[in-house]
Amino acid sequence: MILRRLQYSAPVCLPGHVARPIMPLMLISAYLITKNEAKHLAAVLASLAGVDEIVVVDSGSTDGTIEIARAAGARVISQDWLGFARQKDFALRQCAYEWVLNVDGDEILSKDAIPRIREAIAHGSAAGYRIARDDEFMGESMKSSHCRPFLRVYRRDQAVWDIEKTVHEHIAVPGPHPLIAGVTIHHKGYDSVTGYMDKLNRYAALKNIMWERAGRGGSAMRVIAAFPLALFKHLFFRRMICSGLRGFVRAMQDAFYVFLAEAMAYERTRRRR
Repeated sequence: MILRRLQYSAPVCLPGHVARPIMPLMLISAYLITKNEAKHLAAVLASLAGVDEIVVVDSGSTDGTIEIARAAGARVISQDWLGFARQKDFALRQCAYEWVLNVDGDEILSKDAIPRIREAIAHGSAAGYRIARDDEFMGESMKSSHCRPFLRVYRRDQAVWDIEKTVHEHIAVPGPHPLIAGVTIHHKGYDSVTGYMDKLNRYAALKNIMWERAGRGGSAMRVIAAFPLALFKHLFFRRMICSGLRGFVRAMQDAFYVFLAEAMAYERTRRRR
């Protein structure tokens, strides 16, 4: 990968025209954490073409992930698993440039995403920008339901990961965070029913670790209310119903995840009586 250097062009003045300085090119680092992401990684890295640096922090891949990353010109750093938030915080601190873009190893940016991101940075004044994400499911887009925007582009020195979160990690950047129009993250990681359910099981367990640290227990009322309330939320507020039967299946899984987390919390509280 050829890395750009920050250059200021001299003002150009033609006869009868007022010289206008050419703005400096904003350098962007893209960073991601990986472990056995070979299935989609080549496409992910190809979609990042045009950034000035790609940093891949890997936690022990054995499926060719490291070789794919190096072949794409990424700087690969090995780091034992620290947890989602701490691993991303470590990766962020390895980036060289002022602006950073964060994606996962199963997230592919839409065509012409990098020029649009550069344009947003150049013409905007925000410290961070959001990008819409389309969680593909059963091999098809879910954009008719809900493309949630996530904060993925921001100034490195103003971004702070909440390293206490064990799952659904959060980064804090001074707002507001405008949406970058015309850019979509195509998320492949939730594509299959089995794969998504496996992830939700792990997420529920990680959420309970976080709840336990915070002193948050469970209750019978929460267990009873969790599934129906979450199902209603995902079917209607997140418009899963607009994706037909696929959306119904996805909403059922999301609701079960909420129920499972509450059931784990209730079991933990009950066993301690």
